[in-house]
Amino acid sequence: MIAWLAACGGTPQAPTIPPTPPAPDAANARAPDPDLEPRPVTTLLSIDWTTVPLATEADGLAVWTAIAPTGADWDAKLDEVPVAQARRLAIALLQGGNFVCKPGPKPVGECTRAETEIEPPADRAGLADPCLRRLLALWSIAALEPEDLPAVSDALRAIVAIPPPESQLVSAAIQVVPETDQDRRLELISIAYRAGQTELANTMLGGFDEAHLIEAVTKHRIDAALEVLSAEGHRAVYLTAIADERLAGKARAIAISELVAAEDTLAPDAKAALVTAAKSTDCSVAATAARALEARGDKRFVPTRPRTRSPEAMMRALCVLASYERLQGNDEDSRLAGFVPPKGLERLTIAFDGLAEVDTDGDGDPHTERTLELVPRAEIVMPEIDDVIRAFRRCTGTTCSSADRDFRFGFKPVGGQLYLARLEIVERPPCPR
Repeated sequence: MIAWLAACGGTPQAPTIPPTPPAPDAANARAPDPDLEPRPVTTLLSIDWTTVPLATEADGLAVWTAIAPTGADWDAKLDEVPVAQARRLAIALLQGGNFVCKPGPKPVGECTRAETEIEPPADRAGLADPCLRRLLALWSIAALEPEDLPAVSDALRAIVAIPPPESQLVSAAIQVVPETDQDRRLELISIAYRAGQTELANTMLGGFDEAHLIEAVTKHRIDAALEVLSAEGHRAVYLTAIADERLAGKARAIAISELVAAEDTLAPDAKAALVTAAKSTDCSVAATAARALEARGDKRFVPTRPRTRSPEAMMRALCVLASYERLQGNDEDSRLAGFVPPKGLERLTIAFDGLAEVDTDGDGDPHTERTLELVPRAEIVMPEIDDVIRAFRRCTGTTCSSADRDFRFGFKPVGGQLYLARLEIVERPPCPR
């Protein structure tokens, strides 16, 4: 034993005990990881979905009252609604209507911009608030199945009749209809188009067959449908569209150009349609038809100064002339010269410069500069052609206005005939940013 102890080389040691870790500092303690230690889910609704009645619309409305959604919690509460019950609740809500969320009143003026977005509902908004109901309608439409559509058909018609700035809800109401149900889908698109949702409606014509596209043009006057059809394959539709005053002018002008390009010799029915279009109240349509007839040898409708002393007749002729001259080639003379007296046209230009500080022309306004000149007949052209065409769409008397300029036409009798003696072109101050 003594020899064995000597061989160990030392006295025996006490066993090592690991140190006790220090108590955690409460101030620096970390919150539990929600992924590793999830907390119990707190439900917002105390509804027994296995027993709640949903057989009638009244039952559905009672459940909506129990849900009591608000602007602050509606989405969280509706996340707890089972899929089976969501469809019945959706039908009940859509049948209740009241989804037009209107922005507050704003001052009306030249620089007032239209509303492009709809504000969300207030946090305290309740079930009767239309702005909250709009969001609930979006949820409800997403919950529908194709077999639910007959029960909400009237509600969908009312929704798509909502004018801009609403677009999201209108789009959802149209898209919930399957593309295979083309009758119902075209009906909703046509209602939206008439309500002012022209851009939205025009983008939803994909997938329609030929018969429904023809119906969209001839019955509902949806202009984008005409662009899908061809002048060669749908000549009768084009002839009808050209003379249809209820169809958008731009679509009619394009139809005229495409129809004429497709026919080497202008048939009698096509010429009759062009003659009708040349008398259109839309100046761009009348000008396009007059140009097409002139190219085929008929110059009766080329815009000229009317042999009358009526300012209204002169304004109409100048309106057509502006659109006509945009179709002319660079080597063609302006026909405006025939509207002015022999001595020429007095043209007053008032330019606007918001940064100017010196009144250079003595009119009392440092931001405007007036230039008056007498333009000889040989040098006359229609000024600011694109802008004056836009301005002719909004005229009061002999003054027409675009977003950028006012055009004031001054007429004067000379030798028993009425002429355009003076034209004032006034730049409008830009709207404040």
